[in-house]
This record gives sequence, structure tokens and C-alpha cells, in this order.
Amino acid sequence: MATNARQALVVEDDSDISELVRIVLRAEDFAVDVAHDGQKGLEMAITKPYNLIILDLMLPTLDGWEICRRLRDTAATRSTPIIMLTAKNEESDKVLGLQVGADDYLTKPFRPREFLARVHALLRRTTDYNQPDDTLYFCTLTIYPQSYQAFIEQKTVDLTPKEFELLLILARNAGRTLKREQLLEQVWGYEYPGSTRTIDEHIKRLRQKISQLEPGYTFVQTVWGVGYKLEVKENDN
Repeated sequence: MATNARQALVVEDDSDISELVRIVLRAEDFAVDVAHDGQKGLEMAITKPYNLIILDLMLPTLDGWEICRRLRDTAATRSTPIIMLTAKNEESDKVLGLQVGADDYLTKPFRPREFLARVHALLRRTTDYNQPDDTLYFCTLTIYPQSYQAFIEQKTVDLTPKEFELLLILARNAGRTLKREQLLEQVWGYEYPGSTRTIDEHIKRLRQKISQLEPGYTFVQTVWGVGYKLEVKENDN
């Protein structure tokens, strides 16, 4: 394996599944570390830089929701792509996973090809620098497409990859209303089995993070019954 292989961490207590994921990722030139309990997985994720984390929900010592929450609260792992891999298939579990910061959600049993499609779609958007690096400016908000960074004046808006992708698509279509279904298709890059609530949850977090740094303006507007658009509006004092 090449020495510059991408680094992946698999946090999964089922040895058969973790081995399957490891084999699939190694075939894609990933160097793969495996943790079989939540606390160990969290420690590994924080102490070593990873390009991708595959995270089970039901784990010994610390569950996947708490791990994800802590990773998103840690500067070094705030933008690391996270795919939740779990047997829990309830809509509420998926929504909670997205609320705490996961970028995607795949239920067991899964097909290796579908798993790889999710991985490729996610990493393509977080590491593909072929798109023009045209800086976008909206009042106090500045967006740098190539580096996946957004700033309110000089302060970094700490966004997950999916949150940034939503912001970028809205910014590149500023003033135009995009339907939830359009945003799902463009951000996830495949036929996503979840509902449009996924978009609503990500937009909610995106707005909260921007408003914490810029309470004077609202950037993402809701077009009721249709979707969302980026349009700067001054908030009432």
C-alpha cells in the first residue's frame, strides 16, 4: 500500500463487520485503523488525523452519538467526514445522527458497493479541488470553495462538510430557490433513501452557526412549501 494512503478509522464492535469494512476500504487504498469500543475509538479519532471515520452507534463504553457529538466539538475533528454505520433503522435515529454532526447514515446489513458509493460521494465533495476556487462574498460572509472554509469577517464558521456543501450550493445559486429534493441530490450525489428532513436539519444547524457569529443578518431564507435560497436580509433590532 502506498505510504500516502488516505487514513480511515472504523469504530465498530462487530468483528465481522469491521473486518469487511476494513477490506473494502483497503481495496480503495485506505490505511485503516479499527477500534472495537467507543472510548478507544474516540481517543484514536482525536489523537490521529483521519480522512474518514466510520462510526457504529451501539458500542461498548461510549455510544456513537456521543462520540460524534464530541468530535464535532473538537477543533481538530470538526470537519472530518463521518458515516454512521448501524443496525438502527428508525427515522428518529437517523435524524439524531445528523443532528449531532454525522455526514451520512448507512444501515446494516449493507452491500459493499453501496457503502463505497457513499464513501466516494462524501470524499469527492470534501477533497475534490477541480472546481474553480472563486471566493464568494455576501455582506460579512466570505466563502472559499476550494478550502471548504467560510468566515464571518475574520471568524471561522465551523461547518461540517455537508453543511458547507449546502451553503456553497446555495451561494452559487444566490437568489434562486432550490427545492429540498434538488439539494439532496446535489449534496449527497446519489438517490438518498432518507427524507427531506435531512436538509431541514442541516439548514437549521447551518443557520445557528452563522447567527452565533453574525446576529445582524440572515443569509439562508426559507421559501415555505418549496425549499431554501441564499439571500442576505438584515434582522430587526
